[in-house]
Amino acid sequence: MRSVVAWIGTGSGAAGLLLVVVGTFLPWLRSGSVLRDSYQAIGSVRGLTNLNAGVGALLTAWIGIAPFAVLCVVLFTLGLRRTAAGLVVLFGTITGTTAGVAAVQGGDEGALIGITVAGPVVTLCGAVLAVVGAVAVLTATTRSAGRNPGGAQQ
Repeated sequence: MRSVVAWIGTGSGAAGLLLVVVGTFLPWLRSGSVLRDSYQAIGSVRGLTNLNAGVGALLTAWIGIAPFAVLCVVLFTLGLRRTAAGLVVLFGTITGTTAGVAAVQGGDEGALIGITVAGPVVTLCGAVLAVVGAVAVLTATTRSAGRNPGGAQQ
């Protein structure tokens, strides 16, 4: 039963990662009649403001979402499920929080510039699915099959 839960968690985690990546390419910012994905929005923010080093580093890290998601899927595929699941929890928390903040701020239809909700909502749903799948993997897999519950070697 634990193996089935781990496989379902792995599939859910991978599907969630895919949704996160897809969500980053959907519209996040509306400027007049032009829709921009999250990467274009980052470029716009950088061009309009003078950011401090911390915020600039976070915006630069956002570009690594797709490669990091691929790395997690590769780790799942190679059988390193616990490592992948730990990384997915971190990844999903960061992307989900960012998307959640953007989704809450979105929806100002009367403004010239605003946040659209399509990209942030899809990214948030993907992050939640990925984290739920990763938690299922972490709770279903055991560290060592050769140990009994008391901790003594068999």
